[in-house]
Amino acid sequence: MFYFFSKTLFYLLTPAGWVFFALVGAVFLRNTRWKRRFMMAALVLFWFLGNGPLQNEAIRLWEIEPAGLLPKSVAESPRVAIVLTGGMIKSLYKPTPVRPVLSHEADRAGQALWLYKTGRVQKIIISGGGPTSRQGNLSFHTPNEVDEGQMIRVFLETGGVPATNIVLENESKNTYENAQFSSRVLRQQFRMDTCVLVTSALHMRRAEACFQKQGLSVIPWSAAQLSERRAIAPGAYLLPNEKAFHDAHTLIREMVGYATYWFAGYLN
Repeated sequence: MFYFFSKTLFYLLTPAGWVFFALVGAVFLRNTRWKRRFMMAALVLFWFLGNGPLQNEAIRLWEIEPAGLLPKSVAESPRVAIVLTGGMIKSLYKPTPVRPVLSHEADRAGQALWLYKTGRVQKIIISGGGPTSRQGNLSFHTPNEVDEGQMIRVFLETGGVPATNIVLENESKNTYENAQFSSRVLRQQFRMDTCVLVTSALHMRRAEACFQKQGLSVIPWSAAQLSERRAIAPGAYLLPNEKAFHDAHTLIREMVGYATYWFAGYLN
């Protein structure tokens, strides 16, 4: 029930949806005063949610930056990176021939590969994205065509990570289960309570709290940052743009996800 609620709630909290409902009210309401109010609401929402600098500032406040540059670890003190799946592979596209086709969150895999190749981690756990996790697709979601976790494993192996240094945890369906199942793997296979957590900067706040809830000490290593340098052109503050709408939608989705997890007791 929680999984269904958490996924369907996001459809009611989209910038496009808010503007649309405001315009519907402006068109179909008969009362002149309320028509004007809804029209004004639509205009304000369109400007605010489409304002690039404002959305950029909001994202900068929410995103978690990576920990300071990690020193190279030694054999006596190895590190394990846990990489959370979700958006790294174009899972709705069935590639022919079969191969990893990277998507918007692929920097997570890239950062994990960099951590390994520079000697900062020795093992990588890929969490989620497997056949079991795809059973969580709801009736109004298009089922994934590929196993994201397995594809990321292929990507890392192609990049030079030996298969023996990659562990695939492919049962988790959400961030809470990522933490729950990955912590079990970390303790059982590596006898460790510390991990380098790799996920998107916007998602790191919720993910880190979930892993801490499992009693782990987390070193955040954020990827796929949405925030950018601050705009200095005055026109950027006046004209809405489509990227800002996307960023606003992503931020609202993550903030609602965090609040939902807090309410459910999933966070530390």
